[in-house]
Amino acid sequence: MKSILDPSFKYTKSADTDLRKTFARINRERRRQQQALASASTEAARKVLPLRSMKAV
Repeated sequence: MKSILDPSFKYTKSADTDLRKTFARINRERRRQQQALASASTEAARKVLPLRSMKAV
């Protein structure tokens, strides 16, 4: 989140804010994060091998 003191911060009046676009952007960002986490966990799962029991059968 940008600070008000950040020079790149641009104030937008509430009347000029489009909530549909804002929520759509937030949902897109969430989906990207979830996909990145899912692909990372899938990749990690491929690297894990099951251990064999050392007991004599």
